[in-house]
Amino acid sequence: MTPPANISEPVGGERVIWVSPSYGYHGDLMYFGEIFRAFIRRFPDTLIPVKHGATFHHAADLPLVPMITSWSLRWKRMVRGVDYGAGIDVPKPGFVRRMLGARADCLITIEFTGLALIAMAAAALRPAMGRVLLVESDPRQRGGSSHPLVLAIKRIACARAHVIQTNTAEGRAYLIEVLRADPARVRVAPYLTSCPPRPDRASLLSQPMAGDGTPKLRLLFVNSLQPRKGADHLLAALALLPDAVAARIDLTIVGDGPERSRLAAMAAPLADRLALRFLGAKPYRELGQYYAAADVLVIPSIVDYRSLAGFEGLAYGLALIQSRFDGAARETIVEGETGFAIDPANHADFAARITALVSDPALLARCRAGAARLYAARFSVEQIADNIAQSVRLAIARARG
Repeated sequence: MTPPANISEPVGGERVIWVSPSYGYHGDLMYFGEIFRAFIRRFPDTLIPVKHGATFHHAADLPLVPMITSWSLRWKRMVRGVDYGAGIDVPKPGFVRRMLGARADCLITIEFTGLALIAMAAAALRPAMGRVLLVESDPRQRGGSSHPLVLAIKRIACARAHVIQTNTAEGRAYLIEVLRADPARVRVAPYLTSCPPRPDRASLLSQPMAGDGTPKLRLLFVNSLQPRKGADHLLAALALLPDAVAARIDLTIVGDGPERSRLAAMAAPLADRLALRFLGAKPYRELGQYYAAADVLVIPSIVDYRSLAGFEGLAYGLALIQSRFDGAARETIVEGETGFAIDPANHADFAARITALVSDPALLARCRAGAARLYAARFSVEQIADNIAQSVRLAIARARG
């Protein structure tokens, strides 16, 4: 079945059910909230099961249904010497009964979680239910298991999916070459993005100026202050800047974590050379004012599977200086056109990229414009919702034969 030319319009009465053990962080749906809202405009009869007792802020308009009870196991997973965290949620039997009782036309599962795998297996009891599996890039990049038993289970899930949607060519290669997925059922199309709510004009921050009256380059770091996010490498690179360049830098660090005290001590010697502030953690809905008041987003992660901060930078038209060890850099960085990919531990090169954006206003303007164009073309919330909607329609058509 060929999807309609314009799939942004509501497509009818098909019921879609999403299954994932969690969304967002600490009761904040974050980027999932806007993706769900856009998706529901395409499929109004959508259900989003959540765990019993879970509460979410600013989500009263979403069809969050307390259907999930599960057993949870958690353990350490080391990637490049950093604990990336791992775990599994195994649903209790009542969830399968409730999920099938919803009589959905299509099931969307996210990744190879225990909950998703069991939901995919249970959906086989309703052969006319379309099944969409969303897989982000190559899971081995975040320490995904290569144990033969684990791979065998994942292969079964892939075989049962009518559509497998992944965001990169690397994800497609993993699905086909490692998990032996049918190439005809694998789609490459992003399904996650992030754009914090845009602030009103009254909350916009003023433009800082250098001593000579020229605007300062406004750098922004938005992430947790933990070892793998690499804020210490950013500070080390700034320490290498000549005084004349440093005087034109204004750095805002939004985030908190166990590294904050150490980072504050590292930053102290820079206080006389450049403007720098630690603002602590901020709710997702308040981040827009900081993106709107920046020129460059810096993402110096030592290891990151696919940080969504880069997509937030694109959404606000910011030039990016992004670690090549962040899997998202393959999607967000067009070298010299949206920003630069760096090795954060190469402080001299890191400093040179900052200097280039300070010294060349035309380069900065080109990267900012390129970032905004890339977001509009590939990563806007509406485009992401269209991508998922197309997978749903294909899955329903295939399930109905």
